[in-house]
Amino acid sequence: MRMVREQEERTRFGHFIDTLSDGWEIEEPVLLGAMATTNAYHFVLRKRAEDRTRLVSLRPSPELLVFLSENNLAIQAI
Repeated sequence: MRMVREQEERTRFGHFIDTLSDGWEIEEPVLLGAMATTNAYHFVLRKRAEDRTRLVSLRPSPELLVFLSENNLAIQAI
């Protein structure tokens, strides 16, 4: 079960990266708060050219933590 969950999180992270590659931008701060039974990072994404906004929530993973660190994103606990 744990391996399935980890694979799902990697897939969600991959979709998140694809979304950013498609012109969506992260609005800072990234919010860190509860999601079901664990904490999650909540990203408000904007695609200004189309005046669109979406929320993407991801559980912590090694890939996500590296991404947050490399991009020096502000994080706010909620």
